[in-house]
Amino acid sequence: MSKVQLPTGEEPRKGFESLAAMDSGDEFRVDCVFVSQLAVIELSEINMMRQEAFSNVSTLTGLTNELISFEQEINLLPGKTTSDKVLFRAYKGNVLTGYALVVIGWPEQGEWVLQHLVINPEYRLQGIGSKIVEKVETFALRSEVASDRMFAIPLEEKGAIFWQNHGYRIESSRQLVKIADLDHELVVYRKDL
Repeated sequence: MSKVQLPTGEEPRKGFESLAAMDSGDEFRVDCVFVSQLAVIELSEINMMRQEAFSNVSTLTGLTNELISFEQEINLLPGKTTSDKVLFRAYKGNVLTGYALVVIGWPEQGEWVLQHLVINPEYRLQGIGSKIVEKVETFALRSEVASDRMFAIPLEEKGAIFWQNHGYRIESSRQLVKIADLDHELVVYRKDL
């Protein structure tokens, strides 16, 4: 099995081009990019999609796009820098349909966590979340910073069911984080790859 390379962070910004195209064809693709390499237009695109997605889950979680911005989201886990964070983005044609924010080296060195999986509400229940998770797991196993253990943090009950259906089980540890000046207990799910 050959190693896949995560972006190094040294690549020039490429706008909407994939840094690591993972599916051929224009119909559906997943790419990955270091958070620090996102262009302004890409951040705008992510924030527009997040606003739609958060309007659907805000009643369940108490969080809104205004309460937790993308900047807060990427800085949620303490002790990690943007060089430890990779965004796996899913596109159908040229439309951003979802993303997973992955933190490398959390909760422990050599482990990866899918901190957030956000799907555009118009594209939910089409298998996009599953495709993103498959790609992240493939990268986790085959990259130069490989891990055979993944973690996920669901924000709501439907999210917990999604992760359980993908082989993730509740980890005994829980993490307290402050979001919008409120303490939230994160239930961490784990999968050995």
